[in-house]
Amino acid sequence: MADRTILHIDGVSKAFGGVQALYRVGFRVAKGHIQAVIGPNGAGKTTLFNVITGATCPDEGRIVLEGMEIQGRPMHELVARGIARTFQNVELFASLTVLENVLVGRHVRTRCGLVGAMVRWPWVEREERGARDAAMELLGFVGLEEVAHKMSGDLPFGWQRLVEIARALASDPRLLLLDEPAAGLNAVETAALADLIQKIRSRGITVVLVEHDMNLTMDISDRIVVLDRGRKLAEGTPREIQADEAVMEAYLGRKG
Repeated sequence: MADRTILHIDGVSKAFGGVQALYRVGFRVAKGHIQAVIGPNGAGKTTLFNVITGATCPDEGRIVLEGMEIQGRPMHELVARGIARTFQNVELFASLTVLENVLVGRHVRTRCGLVGAMVRWPWVEREERGARDAAMELLGFVGLEEVAHKMSGDLPFGWQRLVEIARALASDPRLLLLDEPAAGLNAVETAALADLIQKIRSRGITVVLVEHDMNLTMDISDRIVVLDRGRKLAEGTPREIQADEAVMEAYLGRKG
């Protein structure tokens, strides 16, 4: 049987001074799955995302994307290889329009450089039209096509989250990392987000999700990894995680 693993985290550790943010963390993510990473504050979840995406280099261990070790590679190279992410705090260019923000994410899939932009060869104009069409399609996909030309900084917070997801999708990722996408959303927006994440998976994109909203996490995840103080505490299906007494004690603050 062919290997269905898209991402393999193998014995990854990362320390900052005397703080051990991650210690020999390991798990696999299957292609086409929605995999959640949960844990209390300080568990190492965002540090894990940072080492996967090249924002920081692990002290030890391997990060393998579809059979290729990627730890220590620069972020732009990892985006080109098919990894995209969103951030815990929305990171948009507030002075750019919604469409322009999404086009920034498309840049990694274009060939035009400074000379091409100055000379305006026909292929450059075709590429730009194609990028705009792709960006508009993604804005339609997340439900924001009608605000494409509004300034991103003027949008409600929940819509800014959607712009950031559209920008990440613009790079044509095979693996999408979402860092607390439901933070700051109301119940209606969270329900819409759950539907959107499942639609993203239906496009053939594997999703790794860090999230504190347990209802969202349990509803949409295929598997869950639990971190506690930088170590992997548990791994399994949502049903298995809900029945794990160690998780209940460490993460939910109660036994049973």
